[in-house]
Amino acid sequence: METEQQPTHVEELESDLLDTPAAGPAAIRGSALRAAGYIAGILLSLASVPLLIRHLGESDYGRYVLVISLVTIVQGITDVGLGQIGVREYSTRPPPERGPLMRNLLGVRFTMTALGIVLGCAFAVIAGYGEAVILGTLFAGLGMVLTVVQGTFAVPLAAQLRLGWVTGLDLLRQLLAVSAIVILVLVGAKLLAFFAVLVPVALAVLAATVALVRGTMPLRPTFQRDEWAALLRAVLPFAAAVVIGSLYLRLTVVLMSLLASSKQTGYYAIGFSVISVLIAIPALTVGSALPVLARAARDDSERLSYVLSRLMEITLIVGVGLALMLALGADFVVRVLAGTGGPAVAVLRIQSIALVTVFVSSSLQYGLLALHRHRQQLIMSATGLLVSAVLTLVLVPVLAAEGAALAFVGGETVLLVYAFVFLRSAHPTMRFSMRVPVRVAAATALAGLVALIPGLGSLPSALLAGVVYFGVLAATGAIPAELKH
Repeated sequence: METEQQPTHVEELESDLLDTPAAGPAAIRGSALRAAGYIAGILLSLASVPLLIRHLGESDYGRYVLVISLVTIVQGITDVGLGQIGVREYSTRPPPERGPLMRNLLGVRFTMTALGIVLGCAFAVIAGYGEAVILGTLFAGLGMVLTVVQGTFAVPLAAQLRLGWVTGLDLLRQLLAVSAIVILVLVGAKLLAFFAVLVPVALAVLAATVALVRGTMPLRPTFQRDEWAALLRAVLPFAAAVVIGSLYLRLTVVLMSLLASSKQTGYYAIGFSVISVLIAIPALTVGSALPVLARAARDDSERLSYVLSRLMEITLIVGVGLALMLALGADFVVRVLAGTGGPAVAVLRIQSIALVTVFVSSSLQYGLLALHRHRQQLIMSATGLLVSAVLTLVLVPVLAAEGAALAFVGGETVLLVYAFVFLRSAHPTMRFSMRVPVRVAAATALAGLVALIPGLGSLPSALLAGVVYFGVLAATGAIPAELKH
């Protein structure tokens, strides 16, 4: 019988990092690395997507997107939240309990994802999608199962704040996938090859991850009913909240297609394509601090208050800065994407407001996750969905695409308010200083004056406003020391 591997000296040192003052700066540095890696991954994708579209043609590219969407949806429904729950539990459990935790987490994630992929393939057969799509779903599904296993092996890296390695593995996957696409395009490969290549890519990243965690992470799964039940009970409300949240981000697009013209829907979709990329950044970066939040929530209420207040200040600074620059640079962005400006510019400017609420609420939501307040997160997401839907139904017939943008911002604002109220209720001793918000408001007002400069283009206005905004914050001492480091 295999015995549980004892933590090595390196593992003990790295896990102890969460109890030291160095944990905060390490998490912030890791957050910056995750954000940079995410942006680099987007740039790599931009290099391969045009090649793929031109090579496959509209019909086969549509099938390619269909398969990837189907597999992603299945994986999201069967696995959502388990990775984050795993990071939280690994960060708070004593070392002897981590081995059994990870073996059971590996077992439950593998089983649920594999079952989901089987159901996805069955759906493709029933829907009559054709041989290429059915086999493509099987290959892409196998790649997804391997990716989920790899993500489970990477949990100790994230929990120990070894975020440079986590970022490197993500970039390795993206680099291998893009390289494979380019090679397949050059050799004139058919559609099915682009799905099949996902398997060796996932295997390569899995092998690299195993090499990094070997000796600190058990390599075989366990199927213990009690531990599985505990994991699933912990994740279900949180998983439901995440699923609802992802739905309402796209609900407005669906309702727009029913309530407005295709042209107005297109105006909204242009802006949403930009926002949907940017709003992934706070979850990625703030999520890097989850091990610190979870340990503080377990052991030190005062430290939890400090970390949350710092996260709120940082997300407020970055969120407002990005929103300001996007609002001023909206004309340039829309022209790059659509070739012309027009009504989509005003829509994107309204949508940019949501960056502020998304960035700030992310820090509050991860605080609730660290405190095991999953039901509150479910209530927040459901309320945001309802508000967004109602506002869309009311505003779109009157204001068209701009009404949809306002509805999206309204739903995000309500979610932020709920997150703040629930966090204060869960952690009554938490206090937030108004020092940074007041200085952010002043910096925003000064940077906004750039818009009054005659003849200054959209892109120069955005860049100059960013310089003024962050310059004022630096001069007034509003930027937290951790962010400077």
